[in-house]
Amino acid sequence: MQFATVPLSSLLPPKDNPRRTLDKSLITGLAQSIKTDGVLQNLLVHPEGEGAYRVIFGKRRFLALQLLKKNGDIDGTYPVPVDVKEELDDNDAARLAMVENVQREQLHPMDEAEAFARQLQSGGTVEAITEKSGLSAQTVKRRLALATLCSEAKKAFRAGTITRSVAEALTLGSKMQQRAILEAIEPDYPPDADEIRETLLGRKPSLAMGIFPREQYKGGLITDLFADDETTYFDDVDQFLSLQHEAVEALAEGRRQSGSWVEVLHLYTPPWWQYREAGEGEPAGTVINVHPSGAVEVRDGLVKHEVEARVVEATRQTPLAPRPAPKRPVFSAELLRYIACQRSAAVQATLLTSPRRAKEVAVLIMLLGFRTCIGARFNLHPCHATSAVERDQRSYRMINDIVVELSEKLGLRSEDDTRDDIASLTGSLGALPLYEALGRLTDGELDRLQVLLPILCFGEENLASLDSSESLFNRIAADVGAQMRTWWVPDAPFLSSLLREQIVAVVGDCGAASALTGFNGWTKRRLVDELARYFAERANPETLQSPEDQAALNWTPGMLRFPAVGTVTMDQTPP
Repeated sequence: MQFATVPLSSLLPPKDNPRRTLDKSLITGLAQSIKTDGVLQNLLVHPEGEGAYRVIFGKRRFLALQLLKKNGDIDGTYPVPVDVKEELDDNDAARLAMVENVQREQLHPMDEAEAFARQLQSGGTVEAITEKSGLSAQTVKRRLALATLCSEAKKAFRAGTITRSVAEALTLGSKMQQRAILEAIEPDYPPDADEIRETLLGRKPSLAMGIFPREQYKGGLITDLFADDETTYFDDVDQFLSLQHEAVEALAEGRRQSGSWVEVLHLYTPPWWQYREAGEGEPAGTVINVHPSGAVEVRDGLVKHEVEARVVEATRQTPLAPRPAPKRPVFSAELLRYIACQRSAAVQATLLTSPRRAKEVAVLIMLLGFRTCIGARFNLHPCHATSAVERDQRSYRMINDIVVELSEKLGLRSEDDTRDDIASLTGSLGALPLYEALGRLTDGELDRLQVLLPILCFGEENLASLDSSESLFNRIAADVGAQMRTWWVPDAPFLSSLLREQIVAVVGDCGAASALTGFNGWTKRRLVDELARYFAERANPETLQSPEDQAALNWTPGMLRFPAVGTVTMDQTPP
């Protein structure tokens, strides 16, 4: 390597430079710095023709110099300090440019991804990249996964429309799935990486994915009222996959007759950077990838890059692909607690509308308390310790109205009291003033209070599991005729605790599919917001206008039955 000064006009722009994403403001600032202080660091160049030099790295300095020339601050004779590297082939130039850019100012991850892919296409190894760049092998592989994204996803990532975590999650889908997700993004509902993973890994295959004759499929279909090939799904996934693989084998055999080679893959995202378009007259082959979801992607006219076999194996699967993990619980602890609290409040409210049955249960509770300790001590049921949002249901409002009325009669609550309604029962009146206040109640008010206090302690015993047994709670709920939809409307706290696919199932089960057009492409957050609003608008029987409205009014998930059924969809069996 030798040091020299060459005129600006002799410099040729870098080619295949890994830095594709450049901040124009940084170039402008660098140009001003060069104008004031000159070029402080040499550009690395390689001779290319008589009197010409190709810039290997120093792209930003080169662009800053060109900007100064364009503005008339310098001309083509401006002297530029360079390091001339005589013996340098294209692969060495690309490697040096990558290392210089990665070690200097952090490259955009998309630029890194494509730079790493070019190195491996030329015979490089993951180990060599990690050694030169200082990045871990896992990070390099995650970058290489980004290099397989469709062009629209790459553009969105570079523009900042999607985050790196979202871009990495998209690598789990085919290019068709990636484009569909990008098209569904709305400004008010930014994409979430976990939701995208859940969508790509858990959704049933759509009718549009099948490459076999439709008449071969004998299973059922899941369809909404706006059904087309994109929104109709194969219900029997095993049968679909079997037919799909048979069709892929037939497709591969046909390609073998006309191409020089065929490669069938079964990956979330094929390492497309390992292939290139065949040149004119070049023997070409076909890659067929069968995504684990069953989606098939076919690319003809490809030639393989000279990638080492161990590199092919090491980068075969995207690092984002799911690994074996403990089975995810169907219902979260948060959801189970919510269900237990809502059922308990609904039964309490129902009991308070049935004086005779309420007295029976109140006496039962007092008898049970009498058996276990001296005197009776009541413990408020945990359903009254939930958040205010979860208590915004008719059952809680009815109970609180009774509590407020009787608390005010006893002098436990003033008009400007800001405490929680239930908390007012623990007012600061001493025993003697409280006794005197009880004496001022009417017989009817005293009866109501006598029943209210133990009833507020009654409910499900275990808030961490579904009560699907013939328990005392379920027996009383059945005897008193408790109906959840009398007291409860599906709300955001309930829907937010469900998995995305469970929410989608609820949309179809409650008759909301016709009103929520395009819901399959929505984020979980939007699904929750729109479906909660849908239920709230149909909670009044007097405003119902269609059979779908009636279905929404009556919809009750099996898990809110007495006893509970382990499903979020409506249980059709008689209670």
